[in-house]
Amino acid sequence: MSKLRVTARAQLMREIVDLLSVLTEEAKMSWGEKGLTVNVVDGSHVALLSATISDACFETYEVEPVEIGLELGKLRDLLTLAGPSDLVEIAYDDAFVAVTGDAFVAVHVRVGAIHRILRCFDMTAPKIAELDFDCSATIGAEEFSWALRAAKFVGELVDLSLDSKGMGVSATADSGESANVRFESDELSELVCPSPIRCKYGQYHLDPLTRKLASGLTQDIRMQFGENHPMRLDWISNDGGASWTFLLAPRKKKTV
Repeated sequence: MSKLRVTARAQLMREIVDLLSVLTEEAKMSWGEKGLTVNVVDGSHVALLSATISDACFETYEVEPVEIGLELGKLRDLLTLAGPSDLVEIAYDDAFVAVTGDAFVAVHVRVGAIHRILRCFDMTAPKIAELDFDCSATIGAEEFSWALRAAKFVGELVDLSLDSKGMGVSATADSGESANVRFESDELSELVCPSPIRCKYGQYHLDPLTRKLASGLTQDIRMQFGENHPMRLDWISNDGGASWTFLLAPRKKKTV
């Protein structure tokens, strides 16, 4: 038997829904005994976002493990109606049967005086790959987002580089125009780089994600990547109660 009864601050639910929505409009939420886990992937399978939200982040948390697939857009719309002090109540039970013409499995969401019934669906959640990196750097969320925005003025692809003395963020257009941002080692909270590396990534998901993080969701982002390898970003929020991982495939160099 599966059952779910939780309440959460509207701010927490907005954070979860807004970040997941950078990649997708559908998500399988796995509600476990000690918290919520969600893994989502974009339509082209180049980016993955994983979240682990501790039960301590919720105001109340009564769960018998259950997995629920939901349309994020419907949750997002509902959250726009939440007031500053409103709590979001989410309830699901195997015994629930809501009827709108046909019976369907449903989750009940309450925001203030609003009671919304949302259809659940079954879907397969992606798995996060285990990757090993030799190089890593930790940078402020605002600084990283700012550097990516500067690179985006030139193009949709960004070159990231690391060496023992710092980190570079740059972009070069076919016309020869370029933008370059350099962070020295003393501007980074962490820097481990045995040998210089450089790799190119698309900004389609990276820019909107880091803009959201820079709005106050987290202070620092830990970055790991390698030549022609995926980038991994890790950060925490909600006083350490929520941990996030973002993976992005590299853009391979063109061959002549």
